[in-house]
Amino acid sequence: MTIWSGPGRHLCVAATLLLQAYPASAGETATPPAAAPAAAPAPAPALQGGASFVELFSTLNDRRWYVSDGWVNGDWQGCTWSKHRARIATPGELSLSLTDITYKERPFSCAEIQTRERYGYGTYEVRMRAGTGSGMVSAFFTYNAPENGDRSTNDEIDFEWLGKDTSKVQLNYFVGGVGEHVSLDALGFDAATTTADYAFEWLPDRLRWYVNGRLLREVRGTPDRPIPSHPSKIMLSVWSGQGPDFASWLGPTEYSGQPVTALVERVAFTRMGDPCGFKGSIACR
Repeated sequence: MTIWSGPGRHLCVAATLLLQAYPASAGETATPPAAAPAAAPAPAPALQGGASFVELFSTLNDRRWYVSDGWVNGDWQGCTWSKHRARIATPGELSLSLTDITYKERPFSCAEIQTRERYGYGTYEVRMRAGTGSGMVSAFFTYNAPENGDRSTNDEIDFEWLGKDTSKVQLNYFVGGVGEHVSLDALGFDAATTTADYAFEWLPDRLRWYVNGRLLREVRGTPDRPIPSHPSKIMLSVWSGQGPDFASWLGPTEYSGQPVTALVERVAFTRMGDPCGFKGSIACR
């Protein structure tokens, strides 16, 4: 689950606070009834969107990335986005942090970056280490806010690391602002102490999530259980929640006195049908 505001964003909270995990087999296409042969459906068109890229963060390229600053996504967010919390201290490593520096009436300031372009079907990959701490979230996801108030475009695909237990990762997706597609999956390592590769494939008929090249979950779309279908921005963030509803999900906010930091070494997008952009990419298979 990720909840967004800022320019053109919408709050997607209620569905996710009532979490229900779905197994990878959910969404399997049912066997059609016997009938006269029908014409084969036309192949699903590729979503129009941005071109393939590999970002290694030698700098924070403002032609590709927008750094959020000066707002919050809602009353449930315990920090204010600050451009000072997203930085490259060492070339090749993006730091996204949350600190106890009060900013615009929130007790913490935190970090979010998002692509300026939207992207469609293909492979999305990140190499990163998550932050840790009760009440904190590190996230890598795609998101398309409602267009002209139309919630039917409000799609999202998530990797989220809950700082209260970084031995697991939460996977989710939203279609038209509706979630309830959550799973919480064991990683076999601590995401806050191990730099690892995470990826998802967004295809016309299914979603697949991977950790270090291992398939973790697959969901197939069906007419009554669709998957996202609108080009979306790529987002990375570290943030904290507040209030009893979010404490029941994230745990109470506990700040250790040191910044909560996620470190990102690489983000890549490979458009469906394009060659892979780096050795070891899921798209190279």
